[in-house]
Amino acid sequence: MKIDEESAYLLGALRDATIDLREKKNYEIKIAQKDIRWLKLLQQLFEKYFQKLGRITNHVNNTSILRINDKTIVNEIAEISEMKVPQDNWETPLVIKNSPLPIQVAYLRGFFDAEGGLPKNPQTSKQKYLSLSQKNKESLEFLRNILIKMEFNPTNLTICGKVWEFRLTRKKDILKFIEEIGSWHPEKRERLKLFLIK
Repeated sequence: MKIDEESAYLLGALRDATIDLREKKNYEIKIAQKDIRWLKLLQQLFEKYFQKLGRITNHVNNTSILRINDKTIVNEIAEISEMKVPQDNWETPLVIKNSPLPIQVAYLRGFFDAEGGLPKNPQTSKQKYLSLSQKNKESLEFLRNILIKMEFNPTNLTICGKVWEFRLTRKKDILKFIEEIGSWHPEKRERLKLFLIK
């Protein structure tokens, strides 16, 4: 797979995926999501880079699920993304670590769209923040270091429940994130715009 900004984004977005690799039984990647528009975007990227559209179906609790079933493709995605089960052991893929900063930023964008948090309504929320959380500590240390290189001021990594997390809480950092990193997730993009309304 060619590593460009779109494929790096897809690798970041896969942080929201689960993988089922059972020899001679099942080979599947699944991504469940409330916003079907985001799943359709990922579907296009899977088709572009792996020639496999996958299928989107209804799932539990008003969510939809994108499934990719194909032994060769699932194995290829697992190899490139270095997916690990349990997720605690899933570190940043080497292909991303060895890429230039614009590719790493695209990966961060995909990761944020998969695992990032922000207030439901940034205009009315008392707390203004963007957060990134994950069970694997190294994956967040890597992203935090990218942000520091880009002159952001992220908080320290802390354990929040059962996951590691850091945040951007300064207004200038949030606005810089929107401008320089942004989001391709339709619903998150709409909420990020609310930070810009005075």
